[in-house]
Amino acid sequence: MEIEVLEKSDSSIKFRVKGGSQSILNLLKEEADSIEGISFAGFATEHPLERSSIFVLRTKSKDAEKVFKKVVEKAMDDLNEAKKLFSKLS
Repeated sequence: MEIEVLEKSDSSIKFRVKGGSQSILNLLKEEADSIEGISFAGFATEHPLERSSIFVLRTKSKDAEKVFKKVVEKAMDDLNEAKKLFSKLS
């Protein structure tokens, strides 16, 4: 998976993800929706055969990069918790 930052400002960040699964982008969007201070989070697939998507995150007034790091950390925490729960099943 490749990530390329296309635009970045104090209140927004836009990046392209090549070769990644939309599942990851859906997880990031869901986590972003649960964080206060984010006005928009979403992604669009550029072309299904190229497996490339554009993700956009906009904040109300905060540092977009710092907020996005919080989104990623929250997603990682949720995935680690799921891993613990599933490991108990086997």
